[in-house]
Amino acid sequence: MTESTAENKRELPFFVRMMRNKSIPLPLHYVLFGLCMCFGGWYSMRGVLALLAETSVMSGGLRAFLCNEVMAFLLGGVMPFLVQFVVTRFTYRMMLVGGAPAPSVQAYAFRTFYALGYLVYGAFSMIYFAVPMLALYGETIIRFVIVGAAVSLYVFYECRYNMPKSGRAVAVYSYGLMFSVIYLVYCAASLLMMIGR
Repeated sequence: MTESTAENKRELPFFVRMMRNKSIPLPLHYVLFGLCMCFGGWYSMRGVLALLAETSVMSGGLRAFLCNEVMAFLLGGVMPFLVQFVVTRFTYRMMLVGGAPAPSVQAYAFRTFYALGYLVYGAFSMIYFAVPMLALYGETIIRFVIVGAAVSLYVFYECRYNMPKSGRAVAVYSYGLMFSVIYLVYCAASLLMMIGR
């Protein structure tokens, strides 16, 4: 390692060094990613499952709790994961054209930022227990803003630390367009589910 390379490594912020070194082992990274997805989608899914439990013939204390809370937590992460999966199938390849690192490196960083967005949104959604009317707007507008901000931070991270200047427009275009379109459809579907309750 040359002196200049070692000096550049020292200059990088701690978070960037952590991302580049993949400091969190991959299996743990996946577990944390899944937990953040589930936590962020828990509130909206519990409402849907409560409606299903209410209309079902069988109801009971423990069964209702398991159906409404544990299943909501687990299923709440499925849709955000599917959105992430669809978005990244296109964008990783588009960003390679712009000079981004290998898809496995991109995936680690994107999962980190996306999970942080859902963790913040999940914490924010706890307010809905106190103010349920806020959930109608929160499930669409606030979720889109918080997760969109996390994805924007990811794009900033890639542009600043991993992409040549010539490829930065590709990163902004691919994530800006793909994420916005797909995530807006997801948020609109959430809104329809909320109104339908």
